[in-house]
Amino acid sequence: MGPLEGIHVLDLSMVVSGPFCTMMLGDLGADVIKIEPPEGDLSRGGASGNVRGGVPVGILNWNRNKRAMILDLKQPGAAQVFLKMAEHADAVVQNVRPGVVDRLGVGYDAVAARNPKIVYCSIAGYGFSGPSVNKPAYDSVIQGMAGVMVSQRTRGRPRAVKHILADKITGMTAAISILAALTEAQRSGRGQHLKIAMIDAVAYYLMPDTASRHTYLPHDAGIAPAISTFEPFQTADGFITISPVTDKHWQAFLKAIGHPEWFEGDEPRPERLTRWVKGVIALFPSQPSAYWLERIEAADVPCGPVNDYDSIWTDPQFVANETFFEYEHPRAGRVRAVRSPARFSRTEPELWRHAPDLGQHTDEILGEFGFGAGEISELRANRIVN
Repeated sequence: MGPLEGIHVLDLSMVVSGPFCTMMLGDLGADVIKIEPPEGDLSRGGASGNVRGGVPVGILNWNRNKRAMILDLKQPGAAQVFLKMAEHADAVVQNVRPGVVDRLGVGYDAVAARNPKIVYCSIAGYGFSGPSVNKPAYDSVIQGMAGVMVSQRTRGRPRAVKHILADKITGMTAAISILAALTEAQRSGRGQHLKIAMIDAVAYYLMPDTASRHTYLPHDAGIAPAISTFEPFQTADGFITISPVTDKHWQAFLKAIGHPEWFEGDEPRPERLTRWVKGVIALFPSQPSAYWLERIEAADVPCGPVNDYDSIWTDPQFVANETFFEYEHPRAGRVRAVRSPARFSRTEPELWRHAPDLGQHTDEILGEFGFGAGEISELRANRIVN
């Protein structure tokens, strides 16, 4: 069991940012209870088309190590069920639009009145005040607004990062923040309300390097964000990456590929760098990736392959790290997953609960939170739970 064994989390969130956060907490051993409306998390709709055995991949990949129950917070009396559960919880996570949980009677103030030690994490796209507070937020919109797309520009055109970066960064930020607040609550005996805006989480992640030309004031307009990563180079059979950051690296690299003379010249360094890169672009397609990597690695210059989703699973370093694992899901069959990246010497994270079906554990959870069999039957009859 992981290091968060004994921590109880009520998860009202859906889709990615909140569920990724709570899955990380679950991977680390927390008892995460996924509380869904009757129609379920949007991820259960299988919008991506990746469904097997009735289990959407979005549920598998964002919701392992959780239990699930249905609680219809729109029904009279449902808020009281949640508040009774919150009395015995350590944390609550929600990512609906600002104000919704308060209208439903399960916002921070209502929960804290019953459990002053609660750590209550609210995630919103843009924030909790300001002109965009009520606008819908999805990853691509956040990428554009927070500066990600312009930092990915190609030939002057902004480009999107081709995965849901903003949601995932926000989920990781939320998990770190919850753990910090739980630690403080152990000292003070008091919880608090955490408010995390996706645009803020992305800016915090993005700008230490991309805003390096915009750190010193006064501001100089019209300067593009810094780009500090080399694009991959094509070889005869694929692509490789190199990162010869210093002149020492460049000298060793150019010597390793058989052209030490390319380093010479009196031009300013940016012009020489452009000449070096052009030479590499022309040279590398003459040999396969392994040929170049062997020589560049021998010169102790940072380099590596560009893995695709056929080769990455068997990359020797990932195999040595045991990064990926396979397991048998009772409905989806054999599936592949990524381990929690931190390795603990005593309390190693593990897969200890499969991603749950909708409402799979409702009665079990309610019983643990003090609801009797008669009460649960009445809640079902009133369509508060299912």
